[in-house]
Amino acid sequence: MTQREEELARVLAGPEFTPVRPAGQGLYEYSLLTLRRARLLNRAGLTANSLWLGRGDGADFPGFLRTMGWIGAYDLSLLNVLVSHQIAGDALLSHGGPGQVRSYGPEIDRMAKVYCFAASELHAGSDLKRVRTTAVHDPGSRTLVLNTPSPADAKVWIGNSLHTGDVAMVLGRLEVAGRDEGHHWFRVPLREGGRTLPGVRIGRAEPKGGVTANQTGLLTFTDCRLPLSALMDRWATIGPDGVYSSPLPRHRRFEECLATFTHERLFPSVGAAHAQRLACAVTTRFAVVKHAFGAPLIGHAHYRMRLTTAVGRALAARHAMEALTSVAVTRAARERPARDQVVHALISCGKSGCTADARHTLAETRELCGGLGYHDDNQIAPLLHDYEIAVTFGGDNTVLGYQASRYALRRREDFDAVLDEAVAASGGAEPVLKLRRICDALLDRVEQSGPGEASNRWTRAVYQTLALGHWYAHPESSPGARLRGQYAAGCLLEHALTGLRAGILDSAAVLRLEETRQAAAAAPVDGLELLDALAVPEALITAPIARPDFAERHVIAAHEHLGAAVAPTAAPEGGTLA
Repeated sequence: MTQREEELARVLAGPEFTPVRPAGQGLYEYSLLTLRRARLLNRAGLTANSLWLGRGDGADFPGFLRTMGWIGAYDLSLLNVLVSHQIAGDALLSHGGPGQVRSYGPEIDRMAKVYCFAASELHAGSDLKRVRTTAVHDPGSRTLVLNTPSPADAKVWIGNSLHTGDVAMVLGRLEVAGRDEGHHWFRVPLREGGRTLPGVRIGRAEPKGGVTANQTGLLTFTDCRLPLSALMDRWATIGPDGVYSSPLPRHRRFEECLATFTHERLFPSVGAAHAQRLACAVTTRFAVVKHAFGAPLIGHAHYRMRLTTAVGRALAARHAMEALTSVAVTRAARERPARDQVVHALISCGKSGCTADARHTLAETRELCGGLGYHDDNQIAPLLHDYEIAVTFGGDNTVLGYQASRYALRRREDFDAVLDEAVAASGGAEPVLKLRRICDALLDRVEQSGPGEASNRWTRAVYQTLALGHWYAHPESSPGARLRGQYAAGCLLEHALTGLRAGILDSAAVLRLEETRQAAAAAPVDGLELLDALAVPEALITAPIARPDFAERHVIAAHEHLGAAVAPTAAPEGGTLA
């Protein structure tokens, strides 16, 4: 672990963070506790907008992103509280003029005020071009009048807003002198001294199926009066004469507004990557301890095949995130991240691939732990419930596939160069070369037929190419190499139909891939080596089933009506697990 990760692990093991949700605590109290924890992490210097790519030192960004990933594995609600604040803060820092950044930057970085990100609407959803919240310039009072035209246009799923949000960054349409000037960002105060301000109405966007401690609201505005300074004025102003001006054409204003989402999509992705590793670590420890039919679970070939498949996905997610981060840092030295459509498309592919894989990994590990995997104390079920939504928020994965493939076609030579670098980094490894060709075949189909199913298959192939390119470039021990081969075979089998149609694979090759996958999965594996490859901080593993005496812990907890204890005890024969 890095020094930053060690510091985070120490903080997360402290009394303010243990347990994740105290026994008997209601949802409201849990949400306030989660906000306090977010501020503690911020105060400790572990999270802040100043660490974002393009603001702080690019060399520090990968460590910051890993920190956010482990926070997401600890509790996705806590990650979302931080991200809701930071993405809203980025909207101001990216689109505000110098005076606005000077005025509000410090309160954002210190979390002195809690910010909320208000973009999505009930009808528009991920199609943000269709948002209808309007801010109309009133030349008489020199104010902006913010309104929600109809219930369908309410801002929804607004994290941090229900109980504690102080300020919302609102994406809406600006109207000046009867002309719709398109999309802009507005800084809208929600509360003062705990009281909701005039013109603002905050309702419940709950209960949700997961991520429960990130209190979410539904925002509507009725003749909400704002000063002109509420309009982010980096590239848009209303002069003293009431005339609107912008150096950007109307279509570019929309694209500029969307640019702030580039970072947002990294956070559910890296959280999903680290959550997979945590779930696999819990399951591996359980598989070593739990016996069935005369042997540890990990000793049964079919069980081992399912477990190693899940571990392979988790490790691939780590490599994909490291590859994406490296590309983003390198390109940020040449172009502002918010304006780099290639990075935007790559991160969208990463978000789609990683969050979709997390659904499979978390469901598989839950099942591999049997009924005990469904017990809240054993960590996997809460992760499964929480990360189910990750395929939707930060941009629905299907919609992201459409958008990313369009961007890639627009900048195809530049985009292809990134994938070619992944192949080169792998030393020309055959699976990476074939996946690279599959990316081309799928993008060609998008170009011929328009965005659709091929867009989503293409995002997965891009994600897998980046993951494997990085994995081959960073060789590991024998278990890691075997898991990599197993994962690579599975990726190519997933795209077998595309490969057959494009002449990249033939039927004999498909059969060999399945044989490779089966042989890798059937080979004996050491649980300690898997845990070493997963490299999960010990402080994050609190599940009783990850301990040798899990049965005793559950029985004691059941009779005492208390949360299971987590103190380490003696390890099973054959190695240490604590």
